[in-house]
Amino acid sequence: MKQLHQRAAEKLAGSILFLMALLSILHGLYGNLPAYLAGGAGWLAALLLATSTNTVQRIQVIAMLLVGGCGLLWGALSGAVIPFEKVFSTNQAMLAMLASVSFLRLVTQPAICDEALPQGDRPLWRTLFGVHFLGTVINMSSIVIIGDRLSANRAMTPLQACVLSRGFAMAACWSPFFAAMGIALSNAPGSQLTTLSTVGFPVAMLALLLTGWELTRNSRADSFHGYPMQFSALWIPALLALMLMLLHHAWPTIPILTLISTLSLSVTLLLLLLRHGRAGLGAYRQHIRVGLPRMSGELLLFLAAGVLATGIASAIQASNLSVDVQTFGATEASLLLLAMVSVSVIGIHPVISIATAGGILSPLGVDPNLLAITFLMTWAIGVSTTPFSGLHLTIQGRYHINAFTLLRMNAGFALVMLGVATLALHLYTGV
Repeated sequence: MKQLHQRAAEKLAGSILFLMALLSILHGLYGNLPAYLAGGAGWLAALLLATSTNTVQRIQVIAMLLVGGCGLLWGALSGAVIPFEKVFSTNQAMLAMLASVSFLRLVTQPAICDEALPQGDRPLWRTLFGVHFLGTVINMSSIVIIGDRLSANRAMTPLQACVLSRGFAMAACWSPFFAAMGIALSNAPGSQLTTLSTVGFPVAMLALLLTGWELTRNSRADSFHGYPMQFSALWIPALLALMLMLLHHAWPTIPILTLISTLSLSVTLLLLLLRHGRAGLGAYRQHIRVGLPRMSGELLLFLAAGVLATGIASAIQASNLSVDVQTFGATEASLLLLAMVSVSVIGIHPVISIATAGGILSPLGVDPNLLAITFLMTWAIGVSTTPFSGLHLTIQGRYHINAFTLLRMNAGFALVMLGVATLALHLYTGV
């Protein structure tokens, strides 16, 4: 009887998650529709799926909810304005994208499920650069597409997760389609996209080369199974990337995550109908009932992370931080970078530290490009290091990789990249 109730709850949760994706898309297309409607649907589905997560995830979720709740309480008692809508709506667009992208498995996975994945050094390099360049355009969906393929017949290994983590995160250094770029440009008014990408691209390429060299030393990659980077495996992601670029160019005001969600749902349905007719529609419905509830781990982690971020932001607002800055050159930017990456490791999302630093420094007349470059480097290094980033929450929730394992694997890389980013900041300023 208990199993019957659980299956009924999961089936209902799947329909609610699909509704969440549709509401999020409508919010992105028509801003008048409140974001908390999609967020509320996500929370309702989370309540139905709460018992589907493992013990470790539950502990993390409870911890984030407690810390976030304390931050909200502190902010309220200190007289800060509490953005209750954000408590429900933060990360709703990301969750909608993850739910929508999961449909792509219906049309991208090979018909032969036990097809062998390429193994060794070269597949590691191809996977590393593949997730990077796909991620620059289709963002987190590249993690899902490649990660689902790598884990189709075997559990994902920490080495595979490390490749995905670093390859994807470094795209934040330069990609105009990344959320990091939008955050940097908006919090450093006057900064130029061309300048930021020109500085960030070589930093990202050096990071990938260092990663590939490190992970292939001493035969570490001999047993590595990589993503099959053939045309047959990539044409749908490539088509999505091309369509996304065209649509983003035509309608630049529509959020990238909204475009990704819309394309994922519509392209999958179209391909299923063309390939299988009415049976394809049945597969689409089946995924809503069975496939979507499987994202319970990601759902709860992202929702809890939203409460954590909102609570921390409220606490920061209540503390009335202020700094007297006389000069802001490469040295000061490097120190700011170190500070923001450090706080990101303990769970403060880069978007919070960037918004705080931008609010303090931008009115002081500092070089906006230098400030924005610092923000991009913070995002790239921070999300590849902290166990609480959306990237690592996705890998943890979807592929059951311990986030602290990734922290240990990426800690040395982060220190090296802090040095590389510091050098880039000094080269930019000519100091």
